[in-house]
Amino acid sequence: MQNRSVELQPAWVLHSRPYRETSLIVDLLTRDHGKISVVVNGARGAATKKGRPRRGQLLQPFAELLVSWTGKTELKTLKALEQRRVIPLSGIRLFSGLYANELLQRLLQPWQAVDDLLELYIWLLEHLSSDTHLERVLRLFEKNLLDLLGYGLPLGYAAGSGDEMTNDGWYRYDPDNGFWPVVFAGQGHEVEDAGASRNLFSGAMLQALAEDRIEDRYLGQAKRLMRMAVGLHLGERPLRSRELFRMA
Repeated sequence: MQNRSVELQPAWVLHSRPYRETSLIVDLLTRDHGKISVVVNGARGAATKKGRPRRGQLLQPFAELLVSWTGKTELKTLKALEQRRVIPLSGIRLFSGLYANELLQRLLQPWQAVDDLLELYIWLLEHLSSDTHLERVLRLFEKNLLDLLGYGLPLGYAAGSGDEMTNDGWYRYDPDNGFWPVVFAGQGHEVEDAGASRNLFSGAMLQALAEDRIEDRYLGQAKRLMRMAVGLHLGERPLRSRELFRMA
């Protein structure tokens, strides 16, 4: 049962939408309670008569917050709010942060507390705000997010036999069983073209991903694999944030 009243809980905004004339419903990722929704009364509009910003102006994406709420139902009412810091993102890195927010919004159930999830989210935002390799950071976030939610990929071992994958092997992804080894008739163009096949992945890439590292030459494979793996849990409705990347 959700706590009726919680004080000073670390949280980040995932999504907000208008509610009635001047209020908002805000979905938060919290440290101890997972994804929750709160009503923020009087959040919209100009600054107050004393010149202070309305609380809605503090509830922006990528801002670290301390929040307090109360309420008997699943939808809580925000009591107090303190903004600790804002992680600035722009351009393609802003789109990447919005993509991560939408993933969490879609994959998490309300009040589903997940150990280490908030730390993973903060790790992502801090790396997005730096000069680190964007594609590598996103793939590692997706991989570790699936792990934390119990949807992790069985990396490192072949389906059926359970044998350890080999660096020079190729594997076909089966969502129900894992990665089946693929045997080629020869060492000609079939092997050379394997990396371009939508559902064939090199053992070297899979083993590296299991160890949270991805070389540049494997980023394309890793992107294809993670899109397949994440998509299994999203349903048929497309991610709106991906349209931002297409327009960039």
